[in-house]
Amino acid sequence: MFAIYGDRCHICGHAGAGEADHLIPVSVDAQQPVDPHAMRPAHGVNARCSTCGRACNTERGAGPIEKHLRTSEAW
Repeated sequence: MFAIYGDRCHICGHAGAGEADHLIPVSVDAQQPVDPHAMRPAHGVNARCSTCGRACNTERGAGPIEKHLRTSEAW
């Protein structure tokens, strides 16, 4: 999965993600096959984001993936 998508967290957008986030949470479908295209890089409890400090995968849990607005800090 990391070979396909790299290490940029699909939730916060920062690099250094070390966990695979299942797009369909395991708690919703525990029988889903292991498919790297059904996962995305995310930061987790053991490897929080060094930029924003979040444990993105843990915070999302089994909730929906929210689309965040990309904004510039140079305003």
